[in-house]
Amino acid sequence: MSESEPEHKSGMTQAHMRSSNLALVFRMVVEQSGHVSRAGIAHQLEMTRSTVSRLADDLISGGLVCEGEAASTGRGRPAVPLSIRPGATFGLGLYVSAGRIMAGLVDLTSKVTASREATVDVKHLGLGGTMAELEKLSRLLLEELPDGARLIGAYVALPALVDRTAGVIVRSSPLGWEGERPADHWTLEHDGKPVTLNVANDADCGAVTLLRDARGRSFIMLSGDAGVGGAIVVKGILHLGEHGWASEIGHVCVDPRGAPCPCGSVGCLETVVGLHALLAASRQPTLEAFVHALSHGDERAQAIMRRTAGALGIALGAAINLADVSTVRLSGHFARLEPWLREPLHRQLAGRVVWARKAPLEITALTDAPLRPVMGAGLAAMSPVVKNPEAWLVGT
Repeated sequence: MSESEPEHKSGMTQAHMRSSNLALVFRMVVEQSGHVSRAGIAHQLEMTRSTVSRLADDLISGGLVCEGEAASTGRGRPAVPLSIRPGATFGLGLYVSAGRIMAGLVDLTSKVTASREATVDVKHLGLGGTMAELEKLSRLLLEELPDGARLIGAYVALPALVDRTAGVIVRSSPLGWEGERPADHWTLEHDGKPVTLNVANDADCGAVTLLRDARGRSFIMLSGDAGVGGAIVVKGILHLGEHGWASEIGHVCVDPRGAPCPCGSVGCLETVVGLHALLAASRQPTLEAFVHALSHGDERAQAIMRRTAGALGIALGAAINLADVSTVRLSGHFARLEPWLREPLHRQLAGRVVWARKAPLEITALTDAPLRPVMGAGLAAMSPVVKNPEAWLVGT
């Protein structure tokens, strides 16, 4: 062994440590953007102030972080908050539902700076035709990318079981796709380079948008569009399960003698509370028409909401008992129906959750539901920056 080898190994170790520490500091800024200083990060990570300061300076000069106005705490030097630099890096978030496609440019602050959508017959177009339409929307969006901004990649959110590692759609009843790979039909380029495309479940993408504000808390998200999706977050971490297919609450059986489900089972939650099921049962053409009927005391509509609350109570009650999560976030058509769902669903859960008398249950409606899968997909596309910011510093 030559004398130079130990020095080489030591140098590699130091470089790796610096890269890891840079990622830790950047993650603190991402999670607490605008509300954390160098001193605060040093305290949380148990690093020296000088080390954090050097790493923060690298992130600032590298174009990923910016400084705010100094705020006095009444002791010592005023704290200078660190924030994600807006408009520096972008992810392309894509979303496909049964009758609509959407695309959005999302920066690391979680802001959707531009979006496009189109009404399409997804089943008629097939995967190839749908991806071609998404590319058209994406090209329009890329024309709005700010000068000097970097596009990291793209994610497409789908109402489907997906193999995220292989990029394959395992199964999607709402879309009628199975065993196909969206990236095989994707040719988008930017600045002469291919734009990498990955796939994710739409409900998981919606939950990703809530993780920063969750600050380590737990919740179940219930989403409704073409089908019924769910996501479980425990202490700020999205639970994906062994294969990445966790939280398929839409296919929990709520009526063993119920209607057939496209998944092959019967009486799934989706067959009772999915939007198509609600509209068919209420004999209303649209969600707005159904809401109008509820607002005017229509007896059929009110009976359907009681049935909906009962079915949701069975499925959510079981999920809450299993996961020990006390907060439910409603998205999609469930958020729109929350004023009529809140009280009967609370009563259902109070009788089904074994510890309901010991801890309060919270049910809240989420806003901006149509953009949430797009936003989450765009944030997922930027995960390489959060994991390894050193590779994305300006000039690297």
